[in-house]
Amino acid sequence: MQPHSLCIAIADKLRERILTHQMPPGSYVNDGALALEFGISRTPVREAMKLLCHEGLLTAQVRRGMTVTQLTAAQVTEAQQLCILLEQHLVTLARSAPGACQELTHAMHAMAQAKLRLASGSSQAHPPYASPAQSVA
Repeated sequence: MQPHSLCIAIADKLRERILTHQMPPGSYVNDGALALEFGISRTPVREAMKLLCHEGLLTAQVRRGMTVTQLTAAQVTEAQQLCILLEQHLVTLARSAPGACQELTHAMHAMAQAKLRLASGSSQAHPPYASPAQSVA
């Protein structure tokens, strides 16, 4: 595996653990233990952790490493509102411009849903509204 793809693969594994609460919000992320677990050096683990920090799933603690992000009630509400707005926008795009590029909107929607999964611990976002695919069908 190439170093870059190794970092991405590790980030994917950690993201899944975070979003399913195998690594619960507020828990410390030990890069050394993860490197041992995966049988690799700390460098790709640290790079993966940086990616997840940029996604908002990990939070850097000054001189203490990283922890799984804990969302406030206000952040959860904001993520729910963003999901609703982005889903409405996707439905509008699908109806008015079926061939239009929707990549950015889908990416933003996925990030908002990930925040909701982080807060809820479920593998699916839990808001009481239909996904764009369900709404358009």
